[in-house]
Amino acid sequence: MTGSVPKDGNTMHMMRDTLCIRARMARRPAIILRILGVLLLSASASEGAAAAAQPCAGDNGGITLPPGFCATVFADNVGHARQMVVAPNGVVYVNTWSGPYYRNDTPPSGGFLLALQDTTGDGRADVVVRFGPGGESGNAGGTGIALYKGALYVETNDRIVRYPLSPGAIAPSAPPEVIVSGLPLTGDHPMHPFRIDAQGALYVDLGSATNSCQVENRMPNSAGIQPCTELETRAGIWRYDANRTGQRFSPAERFATGLRNGEGIAFDSAGRIFATQHGRDQLRENWPRLYTPEQRAREPAEELVQLERGVDYGWPYCYFDLAQHSLSLPRNTVATAAKRLGCVPISVHPSRPFPGIGRPTTSCFMTDVSSPLPTRAVRSSPSTARGIARRCPRAATMWCSSHWRTAKPPGRSSSSPMASPAQ
Repeated sequence: MTGSVPKDGNTMHMMRDTLCIRARMARRPAIILRILGVLLLSASASEGAAAAAQPCAGDNGGITLPPGFCATVFADNVGHARQMVVAPNGVVYVNTWSGPYYRNDTPPSGGFLLALQDTTGDGRADVVVRFGPGGESGNAGGTGIALYKGALYVETNDRIVRYPLSPGAIAPSAPPEVIVSGLPLTGDHPMHPFRIDAQGALYVDLGSATNSCQVENRMPNSAGIQPCTELETRAGIWRYDANRTGQRFSPAERFATGLRNGEGIAFDSAGRIFATQHGRDQLRENWPRLYTPEQRAREPAEELVQLERGVDYGWPYCYFDLAQHSLSLPRNTVATAAKRLGCVPISVHPSRPFPGIGRPTTSCFMTDVSSPLPTRAVRSSPSTARGIARRCPRAATMWCSSHWRTAKPPGRSSSSPMASPAQ
């Protein structure tokens, strides 16, 4: 899933899973909210006060929204929608995924990539074009997708490719060029979300192959591997050049480490890069004598972290404990051994922790102070989160936003507090 803000700065889209939804403000004439299929969300100033004053029609596409928001289904039955990007002309490009991660279910026929367009202004995609490789070719689709210099960048299997976009065309017709290949596909997190900054730096999330680098993955009382050699090629952010073709994955391009799965990568208006970190699972299941059922549901926290070159964010040697509000050692870990391996519990603080198993998979920054989001703020970092029912009985897909009142988000060295996330 992903969120994006087109160049006009008025629109934000967010994605949930297989349903595309459009939402708008019912009471604020200057704001329209659009939600796309596992959740598409946008804000625009194009509709007048009369339309905005109308009550919501239907059931808001089956989702729960804050007061003042309305939603309609934008597109349905698109497959396992993962991330998306919105072009300046309003075309929504979506990457979908299948394969072992979804138990090899049957994807919709055609390519895994979609181009969606609403040509009538009714909030529904009346143009739906599939392109790219499909399941019949042995492809499984992908997660990451982005626009850069008028081209569409997408993840497909073990690579990120670039499709040229022709003026006036909805979907690309030329074959793609390979930007980077050989990305790892094994283990628990074979997806490769990515973002491209204004200079063309391509930041790719390579999630961990295991839950917590145990000798036996996810098994009770299985000891951790020390040192965790998996960190050499997984559980971090890698950086490549979006302007170059033919690059190959290697450990040398690692930008940051110790991130179990940093899916929601985003840039703020100052160009700083952030990611949403997914904490480890199964504290209670792996160590039932050390953790309570309540801790199973809430710990470890998910994190919104500011990424910096060379920083170690702790996985698998430590995790962010909500109760202590700091990075902490697992209770089965010998502190001296963990420190020797690089985990110093107070060395790195997230910009914002979230309750465990929320699985925030996208984030984007809004700087419009007229936004109707709860609480007053001059900066906002919205995220979509999806829970996993096996650990948290209240798990669901949600959209939440974190606000701060300072001109810059509090980083690791800032003491400025952030407000609680609004759901």
